[in-house]
Amino acid sequence: MKQGDLRRALMVVTLLCAVLFLYLYWQQTSRQEPTLIFNYEHAFLPNYKKPQPPQWTWECVNQRCERRHVTTSHQSKLQSLATCGMLCGSMQLWPQPTGPVTLGSRAVSFNHLQMELMHGVAGPAKAMLEQAYRAFNDSVVSLVQRAEYVKDHPDVKKFIVKVTVNHPEIVRLKLDTSEGYNVVVKAYNDEIVANVTAKTFFGARHGLETLSQLIWWDEYAPGGGSLRVLKGATVQDAPAFPYRGLMVDTSRNFMSIETLKRVLVAMAASKLNVFHWHITDSQSFPLVVPGYPEFSRTGSYSPDMTYSPEEVRGLVEFARLRGIRVLLEVDTPAHAGNGWTWGPKAGLGELAVCVNEKPWNIYCGEPPCGQLNPDNPAVYTVLENLYKYLLDLSGEREIFHIGGDEVNLECWAQHLQKNVVANNYTDLHDLWGDFTLKAISRLQQANGGTKIPHVIVWSSKLSQRPYISKYLDKSNVVVQSWGASQWTDTPDLIADGYRVILSHVDAWYLDCGFGRWRETGEAACDPYRPWQTVYSHRPWQQFHLPKNQIMGGEVCLWSEQVDESSLDARLWPRAAAFAERVWTDPQLDLATFNIHEDVYTRLNTHRDRLVARGIGAEALWPQWCSQNPGMCL
Repeated sequence: MKQGDLRRALMVVTLLCAVLFLYLYWQQTSRQEPTLIFNYEHAFLPNYKKPQPPQWTWECVNQRCERRHVTTSHQSKLQSLATCGMLCGSMQLWPQPTGPVTLGSRAVSFNHLQMELMHGVAGPAKAMLEQAYRAFNDSVVSLVQRAEYVKDHPDVKKFIVKVTVNHPEIVRLKLDTSEGYNVVVKAYNDEIVANVTAKTFFGARHGLETLSQLIWWDEYAPGGGSLRVLKGATVQDAPAFPYRGLMVDTSRNFMSIETLKRVLVAMAASKLNVFHWHITDSQSFPLVVPGYPEFSRTGSYSPDMTYSPEEVRGLVEFARLRGIRVLLEVDTPAHAGNGWTWGPKAGLGELAVCVNEKPWNIYCGEPPCGQLNPDNPAVYTVLENLYKYLLDLSGEREIFHIGGDEVNLECWAQHLQKNVVANNYTDLHDLWGDFTLKAISRLQQANGGTKIPHVIVWSSKLSQRPYISKYLDKSNVVVQSWGASQWTDTPDLIADGYRVILSHVDAWYLDCGFGRWRETGEAACDPYRPWQTVYSHRPWQQFHLPKNQIMGGEVCLWSEQVDESSLDARLWPRAAAFAERVWTDPQLDLATFNIHEDVYTRLNTHRDRLVARGIGAEALWPQWCSQNPGMCL
């Protein structure tokens, strides 16, 4: 072949390759695939399976879905379990709304590309609402099991979501912020219109979450499956308690930011509104503090097991857009060891004592030991600067958690015995109380001289008589009561006029029941708290406590025996059971403690939603029970 012919042949091949590349690129970009709205590692990723011929169909009999084997006589009226569950008997909303609810018995198909947001919200709430809508849209997309369904012909041409917020200037969640909302879904000719009305963005966000729960995937829809929504519905709703918290400890075992985002996604789905981040303890100090880099350098497990300021602020904003406030807790004066040992090298003296001391069971409740040195003035300066940093990171100015529990007086007695200050105290509880007063004073200075309205402390001996009235000001100190519900702590606190957050260990501690993790000392809290125990705990009814002094409740997960590989299953769906207790506060039969079948069914549906959204929630029961409602109870 001549050189000129070879050159022409190469040019033709090159041109054909270019045309093929452009064609393949066009095919890839024009394909109608569900769109992920927010990015994080464990976000929902589609794993579509080829639809199989139905084996079972469900019929609504006496307000309950009954399973039938598919025969030729059923072919024209097949009904999936999801559709039967949404249209027959129980509503599938979690938590159950507190106001009137009417749900239609008919549904229409649509696809997520037909959804449109309409609103007239201005100011900072505008961007927040649009981000919340995108998260709502992602929840809807997570249900999709067949990408090609967007090419089908749904029942409607448009799905309009209209949102009205009466007070768009409110962009920070506070205890008195309205979180109520109304949702009305109606069909107009070939359109579905969902009106979400609320006083604040936070109520509107909850309304969008409820709207997402009126939508499901019908695998038996023509073509191999489609999204469906109720053709008509009205929901009025508002929470029973303003503080609905979940605490995760990331000091004993590190949890990545991506893992914590999953926690927040599930919290938002369950309408929990406070993420209490127990970020440090005597085991580790993973928080990067720019003014004191020694904290994380000497206290983290490794350089890549830390939380940068940018990561924390990003998580706080991620939470805020989902109606959740973040409380950052650096526990003091106890639970402060590794991370606090750099004082002498910095010329600040001993900031902490008893750090990693042996035998540990003399100086603390679990290894390693460590608590702050109450006699070192530098400790209070460091605390003030640390508090200022935490306030800046979280943006919180209404609620602040200072920790304050499980101080080991023997540690102070032995390490401060030669000190004049220590000798001035005949009762070291008074030293503990004075430390607390100084810490709260430094918190106020860190807040520009303004008192934090609600300073939270864990219940302890200091929150008991006779010390409590001397050291804890009931006008702004809130006690998180974590002892067993049968103990007198909570009733005494309320009798003394204090406001409380309830976290009773015998019901709302989710780390219990997994055996011992060490050979010496009391290494386990038993037994396991199943979701039924979590759900049935209603202490204000059981112990006749006035609700006006109960700010709310918080479910807690300490991480001695859990890390990010097991976090999801340890939390969910038990934390969701707790969420209905503090949002709805359903009545409790004290004679039998029986839980209605409806609760099992709704919680199982909610668990399936969480799984669809990328949460590794634990199963409630065998799948046979899901397919045969009421047969397992």
